[in-house]
Amino acid sequence: MHLPPAVLALGTIVSLPLLLIGGYVWQAGLDLHSPSSARGWIELCARGREDVFCKAAQRVVRDVQGPVVLIYPGVTGDHDLLASLTRWKGRVPTAGELEALVRANLFEAAALQTGQMRSLDGQLRQVTCDLPDQRRGCRLDGLRVVRRAEPWNDGALYLPDAQGNRLDFLPPLSSLSPVPLRNGGG
Repeated sequence: MHLPPAVLALGTIVSLPLLLIGGYVWQAGLDLHSPSSARGWIELCARGREDVFCKAAQRVVRDVQGPVVLIYPGVTGDHDLLASLTRWKGRVPTAGELEALVRANLFEAAALQTGQMRSLDGQLRQVTCDLPDQRRGCRLDGLRVVRRAEPWNDGALYLPDAQGNRLDFLPPLSSLSPVPLRNGGG
């Protein structure tokens, strides 16, 4: 059976967008899915093509047993996060530098709690939670963060507060670099 050229053209016009949409959905990360765990969130975030922080977090979390708390600095998106990390190092950070940064922003705990908590890179952080102006907020050594959602069974995700931070993340112990500035430079 031979199909007329008009039918072939129509088939191509209809199938091409469907293939493109199917390819996007297959790669879909946090845009289309709502994770039910901290580790699930990291896995979905790591699907982003440019999210080098989440890819590093995915590698680091594999070696951690139990619940994890992640401070995720990419509030304004993959492009801004990569630009911020590049400004911090003066170049695109290496995989090892990114993993060190993740360890500085990762805690073996179900949620942040007031007191002292040790990040995975060994730094002892002073944590203050239940801030008067922010029920789900905490401050870690001056970095204000907000819990993204109710804690999951395997941990929690915190994002930098949009107001009042000079930093996007907690710098790693091994960092001798200048203090990183918030996305946008100020």
